[in-house]
Amino acid sequence: MENLIFGAFATLEGYREGDAANLGRAVYDRCTVVALCSAKAQNPACTVALVTNAPPPQPYLRQLTEAGVEVWDCPFESYRVPADTNWALAYYKLCAMEWVLAHRDFAHAAMVDLDTYTQYPLEDLWREAEEAVLLYQVPHAASQGMAQAISHCYDAVCPEEPPHVLTHFGGELVAGSKPRLQAFMEQCRRYFADLQAAGITPKEGDEAVWCGAAYRSQLAGQPVRAANAYIFRYWLGGRFYFVSTNYQLDPVCVLHLPGAAKDRQLKLLYRSYTKNGRFPPAPQVHRLCCLPAAHPPLLRTLWVRLQARCSP
Repeated sequence: MENLIFGAFATLEGYREGDAANLGRAVYDRCTVVALCSAKAQNPACTVALVTNAPPPQPYLRQLTEAGVEVWDCPFESYRVPADTNWALAYYKLCAMEWVLAHRDFAHAAMVDLDTYTQYPLEDLWREAEEAVLLYQVPHAASQGMAQAISHCYDAVCPEEPPHVLTHFGGELVAGSKPRLQAFMEQCRRYFADLQAAGITPKEGDEAVWCGAAYRSQLAGQPVRAANAYIFRYWLGGRFYFVSTNYQLDPVCVLHLPGAAKDRQLKLLYRSYTKNGRFPPAPQVHRLCCLPAAHPPLLRTLWVRLQARCSP
């Protein structure tokens, strides 16, 4: 059986994406081309697909199919929440994962967000996916606002021995073998049903459900691991400056570029791909994303070594 990489996109009249106003269909279609065509380019032996209730218009559909990306129709019938809920459309990722498990055969699968860029193959990810479900662990402390809200949701559903402290997992990557994902989605279904029964619709979107299911999976002896060796969330802009070199040294495979990057860096990557028929080399992608070159501070390093040598 083949390995599967897929992204999920849904649109419904009146439904929200998140705190910011929806950016418009063209922005998401460009991102979809970048995310899935780069995944296929780096993993040609894998099945790569877009799972959607609204196939993209031309020329995006043609660009996907010419790259070998399949488009699968999946109605948004489960995990529906009120249209005015923050991140209401993000719940479609849960629906898409459930649909893929029911309708497609594969050895391992990775669902990636569509504001990503894959720069290396996922071979090591598939090896780990045999042993656990992998999710991106957001580096938030327990008191961080979103992490705290996710834990409070769990307290409301399971009031025994609160407060619970859940690990904050993002929804930008969910990976595992088919049996492990099936068991994990059963936890998602039960936890979502418990939230609905309690009258709770988390404004944190699908992430609240992944986190609650991951917590219960661990309690049930079903391992969940951090996928941070394979994907990292890069907020790009004036308020963020990265000093980590995890995109170049011992590099992650997938660059997650949310927020303003949808209509900036990912837009320019789309332009380059459609103009040249291929994506730029990795160093050029890093420069485009304003990620600093992975060069150690040579003079400062020498100064520290001299100071250490001269100290008694």
